[in-house]
Amino acid sequence: MAKITSTMIDQLMQLIGGQANVRSCGNCMTRLRLTLKDDSLAEQDAIKKLGGVLGVVESDDQFQIILGPGKAQQASEMMNEIIENSSQQSGAGNASDNSQLADIASDKKQQMKKKQTSAVQRFLSKFATVFTPLIPGFIAAGLLLGFATLMEQIWIVGNSAPNAHLVELIEYMRVFGKGLFSFLSILIGYNAQQAFGGSGVNGAILASLFVMGYDAEVTTGIYSGMEDFFGFAIDPRGNIIGVLIAAILGAWVERQVRKFIPDSLDMILTSLFTLLIMGAMVFIIIMPVGGLLFQGMSWLFINLNGNPFGSAILAGLFLISVMFGIHQGFVPVYFALMETQGFNSLFPILAMAGGGLVGASIALFFKAEKGSMTRIQIEGAIVPGIFGIGEPLIYGVTLPRVKPFITACIGGAAGGFFIGMVSYMGLPVGLNTVFGPSGVVAMPLMTSNSGIFAGMAVFAAGLLISYVVGFLATWFFATKDIDLT
Repeated sequence: MAKITSTMIDQLMQLIGGQANVRSCGNCMTRLRLTLKDDSLAEQDAIKKLGGVLGVVESDDQFQIILGPGKAQQASEMMNEIIENSSQQSGAGNASDNSQLADIASDKKQQMKKKQTSAVQRFLSKFATVFTPLIPGFIAAGLLLGFATLMEQIWIVGNSAPNAHLVELIEYMRVFGKGLFSFLSILIGYNAQQAFGGSGVNGAILASLFVMGYDAEVTTGIYSGMEDFFGFAIDPRGNIIGVLIAAILGAWVERQVRKFIPDSLDMILTSLFTLLIMGAMVFIIIMPVGGLLFQGMSWLFINLNGNPFGSAILAGLFLISVMFGIHQGFVPVYFALMETQGFNSLFPILAMAGGGLVGASIALFFKAEKGSMTRIQIEGAIVPGIFGIGEPLIYGVTLPRVKPFITACIGGAAGGFFIGMVSYMGLPVGLNTVFGPSGVVAMPLMTSNSGIFAGMAVFAAGLLISYVVGFLATWFFATKDIDLT
């Protein structure tokens, strides 16, 4: 894959209409996320041909350029540096012209984006900014926990005199996961309130209300110093769902409070009133409602996961959610399942979509002629795809050809059906953490009620089924009349 260089960023800046056309620039794990003043100025075809670019997605108010893991953050930092330097040196005349362009483009854009589906998509896309910064920690803690469990199964279980140093090493590898999940709500509260327009620290403080204990007799955890709220019982169930509701609503309350606070007192009073208002709402309304939503969401997805047809639907549609960039919306469900089941049973089902994608791409590789651009594209993207990074195969290989994207979804659905059928027969499997790597890299993180080896075997079998069905469906039904040059 091409490296991110200053020359590439300069070319990219020109192709998106210049730096004057960029409202904001951010990134997730694999995508450079741009908010442009006028999307029509971006030359999509030329951008797709630029070295290092894996694909382009226009998702509501964002223009997303697929660059791959690590490269997206590097590109974002370089582009923001260019924009910042330019803003300090730009003249007043150009600023006036650009302002007029921005106003015209903004008015035109707002007229085109009044549909409810766009509002839903915008809302869900914000979850990327909440959870994406946490994903490396999820993966690291999950891998450490997975390897610790694997080592325990091999060398500790059944051994009457296990090596003391090995036991201590296993305990050390597990402590990071315990630390992550003990205080994860506070990290999410901080990120969520920032993502929805508030001060992150207020979100963290509100999230801490769900972490603290309200029973003076409990000897573990942090006792809050209160057992009820003016006679109302406090029950911080539905932890993550409640935290998200509190953070999102808290951001709105903070903005409303700020309208009535003099600028000179904003630093002192805005957060004060926001916390007093939101704290009462958390104890009286959000905790009970969050608990009910948590139970309902858990029940729904546990039943879908335990149903082969429901699992097939979830796996078959997951690539579409990735295509629109709203797949982070599943993360709150992951938390609910972790708390209810003890592992994330939805993740391995959705991971089957990547298996179907790999199988479809391999079929296209063998159907294409030697030395063709199709083969070159697949050669560069297939290894990341096997390791769970599917976006290069989505945007660079299958989606532009349409039919292979559909058969990739079918392959994923087949793997999801298998995982759901095994669960229906009494052996649900899942990830040992909230979030983790996909593809074959996820195998050490798998677990089940019958142990880690059963979970790994079921996941591996599901992936193999997804590969085979994705390959066969593409080979027989998705290579006619498509460009394989």
